[in-house]
Amino acid sequence: MMSRDRSIKDITFANIEHGDVTLIELDEIYRKLGFYFEVGEGKFRRIKKERKN
Repeated sequence: MMSRDRSIKDITFANIEHGDVTLIELDEIYRKLGFYFEVGEGKFRRIKKERKN
């Protein structure tokens, strides 16, 4: 089971690849750091940084 009180500093790429990260945690990463995650066919594909013009 996942811990809901973990900080974004505790999240690793392995956690993301294995689906051990909640949508709330991914949203927090996006809001704080500007990274978003591409998923295809139910699998993690890549991480990208949002570009601001």
